[in-house]
Amino acid sequence: MDTKDIRYFCRVYEEGGINQAAKQLFISAQGLSRIISKLEAELGAVLFERSARGLRPTASGVYLYENCRELLDKLEDIEVGIRRVERMDRELQLGFSCGVLNVFPFHRLEQFQAEHPHIQIQWEEAENEGVMNKIFQRGLDVGFVIGSIGRDGLYAKEVYQIGMDALVYEGHPLYDKQQLSVGDLREEPLLTLNEKFYCYHSFVGRCKDFGFLPQIRMKTMESQLIYRFCREKMGIGIDVNIHKNEIKMDGIHRIMLRDAVPWRISVVCRKDRREERAIKKLLELF
Repeated sequence: MDTKDIRYFCRVYEEGGINQAAKQLFISAQGLSRIISKLEAELGAVLFERSARGLRPTASGVYLYENCRELLDKLEDIEVGIRRVERMDRELQLGFSCGVLNVFPFHRLEQFQAEHPHIQIQWEEAENEGVMNKIFQRGLDVGFVIGSIGRDGLYAKEVYQIGMDALVYEGHPLYDKQQLSVGDLREEPLLTLNEKFYCYHSFVGRCKDFGFLPQIRMKTMESQLIYRFCREKMGIGIDVNIHKNEIKMDGIHRIMLRDAVPWRISVVCRKDRREERAIKKLLELF
């Protein structure tokens, strides 16, 4: 069996018809139909029942699909692996979870690049799960992600940690406190980053631990807006203290949330790639 024919068969199976699959495969419906007929003749089995409504897989068609889908996924992994081997020690693809770049020491990457000029570094920013999924699927080599990893097959080492804070505007009853508990915020309107950020989910989860859902008045992708609207007394802000030089604190008291989940950054790669030369050197840097 030709693997290309198997791929075409799987697309027909998934689309439920020749015409729909042919459009996605950029071939003619007649050509695709001949490929399926050839495959059926080669296997000595009918793979689809044809009717006015389209195609319905037979028991043989279902069996072939269920077994070949796993095979094709494995072949794709092999193809990605071959490409990775070809560029090994010549290129590194890095991923950063949203928020990490606020504290990432780029001078270390510059140091790495100076010491290894033959290695080309590319990077992208995405949500936490997106970075880890790409690492797991070999689309990225190394990632810097926030929070717990908890995924088999990935190596992770914590490289940074800082606590969560409440931002309280002047005149609020909590303004003069030196520490706060998450439970102290039960009835307060809150300002937070949105769902793209790990700290949003960790904070909401911690509020649930205290038996309440937080009253989030505003969610944003820009930390600066939390400070602005806090200063305008729209609510108490929730943020990590990583903006010391960029944001003015006039009229705002930053107060430690003593029982919030800390903001942790870990460097992550696949366990089976940890000893690759370029990845190993980068890990040593952090």
